[in-house]
Amino acid sequence: MTDLCGIQKRISSSPNAIKLIVFSFIRISLAYTELKRIYEVMAIFVKLNLNSADSLLMLYVVMHSPMA
Repeated sequence: MTDLCGIQKRISSSPNAIKLIVFSFIRISLAYTELKRIYEVMAIFVKLNLNSADSLLMLYVVMHSPMA
């Protein structure tokens, strides 16, 4: 946890341009992770030959589960 606090301190004391770059990369990383998860779930649905309604319902359940 000490490393995380050090990183946060360095970011907070950085110029605004650096903060913008860092937070942009964090947003990109989070979006990539979410889209990858959706893609993997949809790939499972394709393998199971589920119809569209079943796939959408199951995707909703998976994306809104507490484990998400």
